[in-house]
Amino acid sequence: MQMMKRFFGKRLVVSAMAISALLSVAGPSEASLVKFSFDGSIGEVGGVLFPTLGSGTMSGDITFDSAAPSTSFPVFPGTEFYLGSITGLTVKINNVSVASYAPGFNAMGVLNSPSLGGADNFMALSTVGGSVINGVSPVSFFFGLNDPSGNVFNDHNLPTTPPSLSSFASNQWRLDFSGTGNYVIGSLAHMTLTAVPLPAAVVLFGIGLVSLVGLGAGGLRNLRGSQA
Repeated sequence: MQMMKRFFGKRLVVSAMAISALLSVAGPSEASLVKFSFDGSIGEVGGVLFPTLGSGTMSGDITFDSAAPSTSFPVFPGTEFYLGSITGLTVKINNVSVASYAPGFNAMGVLNSPSLGGADNFMALSTVGGSVINGVSPVSFFFGLNDPSGNVFNDHNLPTTPPSLSSFASNQWRLDFSGTGNYVIGSLAHMTLTAVPLPAAVVLFGIGLVSLVGLGAGGLRNLRGSQA
């Protein structure tokens, strides 16, 4: 009898520990992911891409880890770079997907620097891959927001709420393609930031673990009832 109690007791403890590990590891990590969605227009097209991508609209999103560690560089006072913080990216031109996240270099950057005249900047740069257009393919995507007055940010942290585009004096996005002089650039019109929810697989796994705990507790109650 005591051995069976110890057995079921251990099962409950192990299951509870597994759930605790799931919540402490997967929960905060996933909860720190933020999706930055944006749209805008094409302003200039270079190289062999013209006139195929001569004008129109663009839209896309970047998923990044707002809790990623930062790196400072002395040559850029007041700036924090979050290397490797981008985990996903898509870019559409005229509602057609032309570029997406690819393994390689990526970074987010926040500038809040009184020493540089109070300028505030927010930028993202990532390696991308995607559709071949007129013999060239996308290789990198960049956007940058600039506020010379320095009134947008109070610190160097990655934003988890969307700064208003109207707060910046200028903004630009750029999609570079392979070869020399092949690019599409333009300006942003809207942007939003939203938290990325837990993946369904993680949620189902957590439900399964809770069910195991329930089964273990039920088995222990049944065993006690049969011994009474």
